[in-house]
Amino acid sequence: MRPPHNHMSKLMTRDDAEQLNILFLQIVGRLNQSAAFVRDKGGEDEWRLYGRSVGKAMVDVFDLAEVIWARFPELRPRQAGGTYEVDPAIYEPLFYDWDDDKKHQD
Repeated sequence: MRPPHNHMSKLMTRDDAEQLNILFLQIVGRLNQSAAFVRDKGGEDEWRLYGRSVGKAMVDVFDLAEVIWARFPELRPRQAGGTYEVDPAIYEPLFYDWDDDKKHQD
């Protein structure tokens, strides 16, 4: 049995928040890759259902990230209107790599 959690016992450090921030960005990246995978490999009906659900999941993850960004605004990535530079290596290895230009040429 775990002891009761004391919410005032510790505060998250900036380094802790950055680790969590990177995790959230990785999750959104994976969700985005999975959406592209289903879009490219599945049927129209699959894409419609999956795209809607994955979009909701991405919004939920960004809602979690907003809690971090409220306390540490310097961790908000440029893609979300902030100044934090995201190292593209955090998304490696890719689950699925797509090329929108190539897809539209087929």
